[in-house]
Amino acid sequence: MSLSIRTATPSDYPAVARIQGAAPEAAQWPVGDYSNFDLLLALADGVPAGFCAYRETVPGETEILNLAVAPEFRRKGVATLLLSELYGRYPGDIFLEVAEDNLPALHLYQKAGWVKSGVRPFYYPGGKSAIVMKKSSC
Repeated sequence: MSLSIRTATPSDYPAVARIQGAAPEAAQWPVGDYSNFDLLLALADGVPAGFCAYRETVPGETEILNLAVAPEFRRKGVATLLLSELYGRYPGDIFLEVAEDNLPALHLYQKAGWVKSGVRPFYYPGGKSAIVMKKSSC
């Protein structure tokens, strides 16, 4: 399988909506909201496989807002490639929040060198806390 990353365009929003809908652990945004942020799209043999929405908050600091991989492409390096692309584009500190019970995501981030930098209690619906994680990409 050949993986590639490119910047997403509005014509990719239906694919992003499909991926997001198949990933209940990801934030479920109205797809039009992605037009307010930078968005990377991962392709597996040309098929949309995952995405990452992010923003540069200040120079040297970036925040991942949403990241999801379609179930059929999980554990195939898609999320790792999305994160690597982001590291290359934005040197400095990158932050994200992940639900405390999203163990596959926590494992992925820890394996990639992310460290816990805080907790946001009751951040998600249902009272789940968010683990704030940080990685320095330089």
